[in-house]
Amino acid sequence: MQTLKAYDIALYFLFRARELEAGEVISNLKMQKLLYYAQGHFSALYDEPLFEERIEAWRYGPVVKNVYDRFAKYTNLAIDFKELENYNAKLYTKEHLDTLPFLFNRYNSFSAWELVLKTHEEPLWKKYFDKYNTNEIPFEELKAFFKDKLKKETKGYLA
Repeated sequence: MQTLKAYDIALYFLFRARELEAGEVISNLKMQKLLYYAQGHFSALYDEPLFEERIEAWRYGPVVKNVYDRFAKYTNLAIDFKELENYNAKLYTKEHLDTLPFLFNRYNSFSAWELVLKTHEEPLWKKYFDKYNTNEIPFEELKAFFKDKLKKETKGYLA
């Protein structure tokens, strides 16, 4: 399966937001949390990473640094839809298109700050956040956490 760049996933979420006129705008803060949840759920389902970049535990939750840097110019404002000039719909496989719309719909209804609080309640961020150092959230632990989360959710549906 093709592993994408996190920036390409961010562009997909931006595309969906524009396509669906999806309420709240997507700030860089919110985009970081969407990427974290996308990587986690995708890896739990397919046993492979969605994107290759590392996720770091920062003060306001998980961050993909190169995407954060790319959108930093927007500060706390909405990421401009002009970014979609770089969007290439041909990059996304069937697996991506089976998963990403669901994940966008699931998490986009939360505000950026609700997503920050949600990630702060999770053991991965708690384990790796250090206010004096930047720590990576290891991919294998992320995958295991989301596999466990998926099992619990599935049991809840079947019970």
